[in-house]
Amino acid sequence: MAERARVGVATHYIRYALGNVMVMVAGFVSFPIMTRLLDTGQYGIFGYYDAWLLILAGLFKLGAQHTILRFYPHSAGAPALARFGANFILLPFCASAALWLLAITVYAVIVRIAAPEAATIGWIMLLLLLPTIWISLAGAFAYAEERSDLSVRFAVGQRWAETLGILVVVYFIERSTLGAYLARLVVAGAFAVGLAFWLRTQLPLHFRDVDRGAYRDGVRYGLPLVANEISTNLLSFADRLMLRQMLGDFAAVGTYTIGYGLALNINNLFNFALYNAYTQVSIREFETAGVEAVLRMKRDVLHMLVYVTVGMTVGLISVGPDVLLLMAGDDKHASTPVFVTIGVIYTLDGLLGICSAGLLLLKRSKTVLLLTLGAAAVNIALNLVWIPRYGVMGAVYATAAGFLALNVARYVTCPRSLRALPDLQATLIAVACGALAYAIADYTQFAGVHSHLGRFAVMLAIMLVAYALPAFVLDRRLRNAACAYFGLRAAPG
Repeated sequence: MAERARVGVATHYIRYALGNVMVMVAGFVSFPIMTRLLDTGQYGIFGYYDAWLLILAGLFKLGAQHTILRFYPHSAGAPALARFGANFILLPFCASAALWLLAITVYAVIVRIAAPEAATIGWIMLLLLLPTIWISLAGAFAYAEERSDLSVRFAVGQRWAETLGILVVVYFIERSTLGAYLARLVVAGAFAVGLAFWLRTQLPLHFRDVDRGAYRDGVRYGLPLVANEISTNLLSFADRLMLRQMLGDFAAVGTYTIGYGLALNINNLFNFALYNAYTQVSIREFETAGVEAVLRMKRDVLHMLVYVTVGMTVGLISVGPDVLLLMAGDDKHASTPVFVTIGVIYTLDGLLGICSAGLLLLKRSKTVLLLTLGAAAVNIALNLVWIPRYGVMGAVYATAAGFLALNVARYVTCPRSLRALPDLQATLIAVACGALAYAIADYTQFAGVHSHLGRFAVMLAIMLVAYALPAFVLDRRLRNAACAYFGLRAAPG
């Protein structure tokens, strides 16, 4: 394959962030229509089998998507690519297919003994499972190759095709979960076939290149990350289960879920896109240029990221409540502190995660798993103490403590040669400008504007004048980096 021009973390981040926005827009398009076409019971069936689809897909991949990213041969030639394709894509998919056949057998026994509700949907879910796994592996390969342009097109294309397919089938043919799942199956099957042809043009996939030792190395690396995903979900979602059990009130769970759910959008737009952009470039730099190259890149990213993090934090504190009330309605005031606090936690987690990134470069996936399990344990233990005392906010405080413990542990266990902190001068400028912007907003009461959308617009203007412009004037490195990215000549100073 011809050598392609590489792009930087910023370009990857913008692509992933825009892709996430397009995926979210598809959800906004389908939600009001689907809620009118399907009743609550059908939505319950949809959610139930979707949860099983996510769980089984995660388990049956055996961490192969992580292995593809970390074991991709950045500096090797055609023979290494052939071995990579056989050992980390072809063989893992065959293992997933074997587990899939086992699941079908087990489900057939379950249906024969005592058929569950909507058993037909269960069969379609199982059929959907295999193309879902293949799409994930093909997407992981594009990700490993730093083809963020293709990764985003795959994700957005599939999401919009599913959305349109489901709406057409449910509206014109079958107004039930069965219609929605049939549409998803057709779209997933078509994407899986198309990606199979594409992947076959990118690298060989031959059993003759299989090396079982290399495959076992990949499984040893990937399996802890499967458990890590489960632990991460526990860190993020155990609060809801504990709120229900300890307070005995679904209203408390709803208050927490509304605020947390909107904060997750920040995680998707900011952290998820940032993680994808940084990880793929850092692995390539580590494999081809070594630790020093990774550290230089990390410091460049952190220099820009500290401004983004402080700016987002100030915005959340100032107009976060307005954003939630604008999205969820004025009767959701109880959820505003949940949204603001969790939003700030996720924002800071993105910055601190880059500071301590490095364990996966050294393939220490078991250490990553242990750290996440420890943070989840902290979260659960503090929930037991703080939920009875503080109610919903007790769960919020426990989540904050869990993420803090996780980031401290990440930094301590990260090798010294890969640790980095944001530049002190940039941090001081960001904090000072952020404090100025917050003070102006608070003193002027957003220029007397009371509407949620109006306050948000005023805050954007304040952030531009009191935060962004002073930062560019005071920080020459920030100014030069922005000019270089947009192809402009840096101003002297």
